[in-house]
Amino acid sequence: MTEIQACLTVVTVLVVPYIVQAIKTQAMSGNAARWIAIAVSVLAGVLTAMAGGIPADPASWVTSIFACVGGVQVAYAAFKAVGVTSKWLDSLLALGDVKKEG
Repeated sequence: MTEIQACLTVVTVLVVPYIVQAIKTQAMSGNAARWIAIAVSVLAGVLTAMAGGIPADPASWVTSIFACVGGVQVAYAAFKAVGVTSKWLDSLLALGDVKKEG
């Protein structure tokens, strides 16, 4: 894994939990959100693998993809444990909702 791929993986691991939380709705179960996070992580892993050019060997693909998937799952669990996704992001998402007094 190159330096740019490692940096992209770290950024992905920190950003994807917020993206999943942002698109999560009350109608979506935690299990559905988890699978969305995994799908987005796989896509990010594929893009990260191609950052230095298309990998020639399968091991490079697997390394990048599983680094993103595993990292996102760990970050999401850590963020959720300290209330980052549920409190901070929900508060940020609520900034656009202006409640009318009436």
